[in-house]
Amino acid sequence: MTPALDGRLNAVLQAGIPGVVVVAGADGSSREAATGISDLATGAPLTLEHRFRIASVTKLFVAAVVLQLVDEGALALDDEVGLIAGGVTIRQLLNHTSGLTHAAEMTELVEPYRENRAYRPDWTPRRMLELIAGKPRRFAPGEAWFYTGSNYVVLGLLVEEATGTTLSEELRRRIAEPLGLTGTELPPLSVLSPDGLARGYLPADNPLLPATGTDPVDVTDIEPFGWGGGGMISTARDVARFLQALLGGELLSPAMRAEMLSTVPSEWEESDAYGLGIERVTSLWGFEQSTCGPAWGHFGFALGYSTIALASEAGDRHVVVMFNTHPMSEEIWRVLGRLTWPCYCGLG
Repeated sequence: MTPALDGRLNAVLQAGIPGVVVVAGADGSSREAATGISDLATGAPLTLEHRFRIASVTKLFVAAVVLQLVDEGALALDDEVGLIAGGVTIRQLLNHTSGLTHAAEMTELVEPYRENRAYRPDWTPRRMLELIAGKPRRFAPGEAWFYTGSNYVVLGLLVEEATGTTLSEELRRRIAEPLGLTGTELPPLSVLSPDGLARGYLPADNPLLPATGTDPVDVTDIEPFGWGGGGMISTARDVARFLQALLGGELLSPAMRAEMLSTVPSEWEESDAYGLGIERVTSLWGFEQSTCGPAWGHFGFALGYSTIALASEAGDRHVVVMFNTHPMSEEIWRVLGRLTWPCYCGLG
């Protein structure tokens, strides 16, 4: 760890984040560091081996599997999807121009936990599909952009329909196993706290599950429903390796890689444009700008867990930052930007 990196990591901790991991590579050099706490109850330190819920970074993995199936002729990007009515194509699901809305809002998913922290949901992908199908569309397919995990629930079911196996198995067989990602999986919905998972926290004054006191709220065992849209767990090292492989051409053919990087404008602060499961990013939520041009990848925010996963278009530069809380202030975003962009651009 360099003094500059050490200082940036300490600034993140001082902003209120319990623990942070960073894995970065640029200009032929690499940087890895972990600091802070993985478990506030025991004081156990966070390490590079800890796993995190990577939330929407899952979409990158699922998109890679879908594009492999397209390359194999099992699917076609502009075919309409039979699982959902209304003329929605696979491409529109991948780039969030399908018009589908959320199956359920986060407040709805979290509400039962307010009364009973031992609550265990009985969601299944098929049940979520029923909810998605029953909601009014935001717009006709292809007419606008709206980000929702619903698109990736449908895509996950489409993968299972096309392969005859589970989405979890296809992610393992096609990505995790070939790349040696031993800390990466889409766990069964019944598994609440997979082995090696860092504890995840929300600030005491968070609006979803506010604390009765001033201590952060441990939400490790609460995973409302992510599955294909956000249910994977991984390590920073594994996600970094995946980004290098994805953008470096190890996982996709040149044609499918080009399709993935073909974007539409994204109508939110998180990114400038959205491809097929991948974001084009030049700032961290508009606060801190990249000093070396755009990056590609995805952000992931679960209850108590956050991941920033970015790489250059060629995959020769990358940065993965994981921390065990959810950023809820401009101050935190700014210190994260001052950590992320120097690591990505090879300066610190």
